[in-house]
Amino acid sequence: MNLQSEKTKTSASYLKRLYRRSGLFRWQLKPPFRVDVNRFMPPSDPWRGSAQLGGEILHSALPTHRGQPEYFSFEWLRDIRDFGGDTARIFARDEISFWLSENTNWDADSWHPKYLGNRLCNLIFAYKWYANSASQSFQNKLLSQLAVESQCLALDWQNQSNIDDQVASLRGLLVTQSAFNANLSDMRPLLEIFERKLGEILNEDGGHISRRPETHFKVMTQLFECRVAMAQAGISDVQSLDQMLTKMGAIAKMWRSGSGNFAHFHGGGITPAGRIDDVVKRCGPTGKVTRHAKQTGFVRLSSGRTTLIMDCATPVTPIPENSASLASFEVHLAGTPFIVNAGQLSEEKFVNSAFCKTAAHSALSLDNLNNCFSSGKNFDLVRALEIGPATGGMLVHLAHDGYMSSHGIVHERHVYLSTGGGNIRGSDTLRYTGGPGEIPKTCIIRFHLHPRVSAAMVSNGTIVLKISTQKAGWLFKCKGANPVLEPSVYFEGKQRLSCQQIILRMHVQDIRHHSDKSIKWSFTRQ
Repeated sequence: MNLQSEKTKTSASYLKRLYRRSGLFRWQLKPPFRVDVNRFMPPSDPWRGSAQLGGEILHSALPTHRGQPEYFSFEWLRDIRDFGGDTARIFARDEISFWLSENTNWDADSWHPKYLGNRLCNLIFAYKWYANSASQSFQNKLLSQLAVESQCLALDWQNQSNIDDQVASLRGLLVTQSAFNANLSDMRPLLEIFERKLGEILNEDGGHISRRPETHFKVMTQLFECRVAMAQAGISDVQSLDQMLTKMGAIAKMWRSGSGNFAHFHGGGITPAGRIDDVVKRCGPTGKVTRHAKQTGFVRLSSGRTTLIMDCATPVTPIPENSASLASFEVHLAGTPFIVNAGQLSEEKFVNSAFCKTAAHSALSLDNLNNCFSSGKNFDLVRALEIGPATGGMLVHLAHDGYMSSHGIVHERHVYLSTGGGNIRGSDTLRYTGGPGEIPKTCIIRFHLHPRVSAAMVSNGTIVLKISTQKAGWLFKCKGANPVLEPSVYFEGKQRLSCQQIILRMHVQDIRHHSDKSIKWSFTRQ
């Protein structure tokens, strides 16, 4: 861009900001509907806050600095509401009154559509608690501001490049229009846009296209808020949204570990189990869990009290925003994680990048490379996937081309779960296809163990495994490699913990002479 066009752009931006802070722009935001306290129908809030956090907020007077998004999004209203008492209610009204007095005019930060949508929803869902018993002047002033901000959001929501952010903003508009008692015919155009945008970010099976459990969960929560607001406003004829919620709920259940959190795939594991419970119970029929999400690319096998979750699709680019976790899996026994992925929850990009690698997962890596390192082009690396019954249990067979361009090699993984869940066994095979590439040196298979699992080596390469919360022990055996135990790390929430990992190393320099090389392994409950 040349200097002249840069100056023109800067000048235009300045004029836009100047106009938006004028009374003329405020006049442009005048709502097309009548703002009437008696017609305003705020929905009941479906979500709980944290009474503990609410007490801390009241004690410290503010949740954060007033200029921060954490403050002006008003997420903290639920926390002080659940702490309870007149002091909390008065505190909420005082802060909202201060906000109204200081933010009559547009501001580039606090009026950004990313925050506008959240603020509208939070103020509306908590409205009955803090505003119903407030003065008429307080309610009139607040509702006028909500109506104006919703008009601004209607102008700006599509200026966001991220479709997830657009969906979040549209949810703010739907909740606001429902509360202001709009009818379905008036809301239909907005609803159609919302459904179309959801269709752009959801797979046919209901999973978010990012394949990230936390992102999926966030969108599902927003969709449910829309349904609650519309239903309580008497708008119930929206079957398409109900169907989406049912599918999304089934996918969310598929990702859940034995402890109730999301398994450690693509950043999963941050959201508390109680919060997931709160949302999932409302979305979809009880007991419905997706076993194979074909488009989203995950498989879940369960028998007895053993659950195995496996990543069976090419990661979404760009890396490292998503993990190189193809063919990795986690195993959970009752309420305890057993075989896990390390997870990546750090705010530091370098640390995140490290924990997105194949080596941070219970998977096979070749020459320390990610099994999708070449997927800068968005193509499917999975060449075969079969899931079905096998003698005495269930079997998953996955073959992928993650090392095809680098070494001319296909990786095949078979994972078997016995009926009753007491036997997990598998094999990893590297097949040379004759294609060009580097001559491989070493493949490493890792099984990261949860911090509550202790492991000790005994004779003949057997490893004894004991879970601190369970009486039964497990034995690990393998054929084709000598297992060793090495230290590893695991993120529980945002806490980084030490744990162990089982390492299997196999030298594969001669694979071009033998065509293929394999390692077999098993975990057996004693």
